[in-house]
Amino acid sequence: MTDYGVLLVGCKRSHQESHAAVFAAQPRCRLVAVAAEAGDPEGRVHQYQQLADELNLPFIPDLDEALARDDVHIVSSTPAVERRGAVAVRCLEAGKHVYLDKPLAGSVEDADAIVAASRRAVGRAQMFTQNEAGWVKAARRAVQEGRVGEIKAVHAETLFSKGRAGSVPDATVRREKESVERWTFVEAKREMFDVAVYSLGFIHAVTGLKAESVFAHTGNYFFAEHVGVDVEDFGALAMKLEGGVTATAIGGRFGWMSHPKSGPQRLVVMGTAGTMTFDGFHPRIEVYNDEPDFATPLLDPLDPMGMWGASNPRFEPPPKRRWVGPYEERSTMAADVAAFIDCIERGREPQVNAEVAASLLEVLLAGYISAARNEEIALPLPRDRA
Repeated sequence: MTDYGVLLVGCKRSHQESHAAVFAAQPRCRLVAVAAEAGDPEGRVHQYQQLADELNLPFIPDLDEALARDDVHIVSSTPAVERRGAVAVRCLEAGKHVYLDKPLAGSVEDADAIVAASRRAVGRAQMFTQNEAGWVKAARRAVQEGRVGEIKAVHAETLFSKGRAGSVPDATVRREKESVERWTFVEAKREMFDVAVYSLGFIHAVTGLKAESVFAHTGNYFFAEHVGVDVEDFGALAMKLEGGVTATAIGGRFGWMSHPKSGPQRLVVMGTAGTMTFDGFHPRIEVYNDEPDFATPLLDPLDPMGMWGASNPRFEPPPKRRWVGPYEERSTMAADVAAFIDCIERGREPQVNAEVAASLLEVLLAGYISAARNEEIALPLPRDRA
């Protein structure tokens, strides 16, 4: 098949806007409709309608009705974290291929349900990561070619340079909680959850190993918005992987003016034959001319952290053009979607399928428990079998 109908299950001010643009540009796909769950448990039906209107697509307010359509082959699923488990299971049970937002869900129970549904399903499931970036693929090739020898340790980092940093009240100390009651906010995200998942994906890309234990720390260092809704803006994780491999990962957000581009992304692989570093912005060209320097954009009241697309053109951030790297002109999500469709056509399991995505989520959830207790947490996490 060369014409896959794509159903968008997600609304404005979610990652669906970028997913939709990538699927619309993919030659093997066409957008069919925007859909929401019946009764709109998220309470954002107007944002679903708004996305449909902007894309000139029909809006279907009943997911089951949308999934019954014969012209829907792939679902791009980006609901709120709290609804990801229920939505993904319904899409898989309807026989559709599902492209999943990251992280997979908000609980091990939801993740287990998605994994179980994917094992029964005829369709493929893949969670978005940045593992198709050229520099990550270069790291994977280096490891496969034996250029670092036997892996002993890995470090990965991802930080986003968005938002107005420096506003955290003096003497703020993060007090983490073991369980998360709410994931989705307008003004901030849980940054270890939302950003460190990329770093964990990089580690899995080069090792293929699961974590056996986690020790983590979360903090409030940069943004009053995060303090205000009691979520972290930075997180760090140390892990013991299968086979005695050590891994560390960081993820967070640290302000518009903190980096010449979108933020550092780096992977360091240490092995018996040497150490290699892979960087999304190395090598690079640094450009200096009479173009105005980047300036912090006007504060968008609907998106103060710059997490989504600007709600109005006057809030759109100017481009950062001082650094030009070898990978930035290529859309990582476009490459990831293309890889997903290749898996569908070839009957192959995606590299970051539901089971791998669930294992990355479990590391993050264990990280919050560890940060709250200040102790190492063994994996897998216990399940309530009552």
